[in-house]
Amino acid sequence: MNFGLWEIAIVLLGAKIGGELFRKLRQPTLAGELLAGIVLGALFYNLQGTPFYVDLAGSTTVLIIAELGILFMILLAMISIDLSSIEKEIEKLVLAQAVSAVIIYALLVTLLPVFSLTVDQTLVIWAAIFGSSTAISARTLLSINGISSREGQAVIGLQIVNGIIELLLISSVTNTLQYSGFSWEPVLSLALMIIGTFAVMSRIGSRFINWLFNFFQVFHLDEVFIALTLLLAFSAGAVTEALGMTAYFGYMLVGVLVSRTEQSKQILKKMGDLGEAFFIPVFFASLGLAVSLGAVAENAGLLLLLLAAITAIRFAAYTVPMLLLSYSLVEAVKIGSGLISMSEYGLLMLSIALAAGVLGNPLYSVLVLVFLIVNVAAPLVTGRVFRIPVYSGERGGRSEIKGW
Repeated sequence: MNFGLWEIAIVLLGAKIGGELFRKLRQPTLAGELLAGIVLGALFYNLQGTPFYVDLAGSTTVLIIAELGILFMILLAMISIDLSSIEKEIEKLVLAQAVSAVIIYALLVTLLPVFSLTVDQTLVIWAAIFGSSTAISARTLLSINGISSREGQAVIGLQIVNGIIELLLISSVTNTLQYSGFSWEPVLSLALMIIGTFAVMSRIGSRFINWLFNFFQVFHLDEVFIALTLLLAFSAGAVTEALGMTAYFGYMLVGVLVSRTEQSKQILKKMGDLGEAFFIPVFFASLGLAVSLGAVAENAGLLLLLLAAITAIRFAAYTVPMLLLSYSLVEAVKIGSGLISMSEYGLLMLSIALAAGVLGNPLYSVLVLVFLIVNVAAPLVTGRVFRIPVYSGERGGRSEIKGW
């Protein structure tokens, strides 16, 4: 009995090969890992009935490792957030992202009859497409020397707020799916519970975690920091689940508290190395295993329609708020293009909805392909748009677009 180790080895090898190939092509590694999962899923599906068949998509071990990959992703995102860098602009950034969320939801509801989406499916897609990939945006801006520009700095600041709101949105929608029908009552109750939990834990938990990590550092037991962080995350996740929330809230809370410790950079480095080496690639590849290429081929028209609609909705949702905050048209367009890449947490939302039966395999497969296409194209689009010069003497006012 191999306890699923054979399946893990296959998925990890495929994910690493896909990620490395995409890295060499200067593309997001997560896209390569996802594509590797799609290829492996299709390959082994066609091997059914032969001695070489392995049920990768149904492997319990792969699912467990993928779940740990989610834990690592959330912790890494929360620990890496530096709110002090955006303190002066925090109100504007939060307002911009709140407006973006409202625009996306309003446009989705408007298009709901066209795609025959249910209310639950609309909520899932809303949470799945809201987020922007910080890794892709930052890497693209660095490669074109645009990260120090006014627009580049705005993109990075928005990414920080976007990541927090996105995880809260995904967790809230996940909780909502537990109810038979949509109702504002559980959503409002959940929001109040989240605020109360974070307020209490941030005061008590921050002091406790600082004391705990400093205690182990006094005895030079730095190697226990990762294990301690994971233990705290699992414990907090169990508490939030007992309170009627998802475990993801607990993971987020621990990540935020750990980010305030003196050891946060050390923990982030070691946890990032471990997560990226094993758990996170398996998670992205596991998402691809559930994709049906046959279903995508049968729904090619839906794929193109959703690709165009989702891209247009997200670009409008990220551009319009910047105009309201007195950015020029060119600057707003640049910022919108910098946020066009889709966050990896959107895939997490899709996988949760698939497991809950809210999304069928055809729609899930099409949405995953949309994610893949957008993230491969995003760096090219951002690079092209950021080359557009501001042709007006005014910055932060109306301007013309030269060469557009």
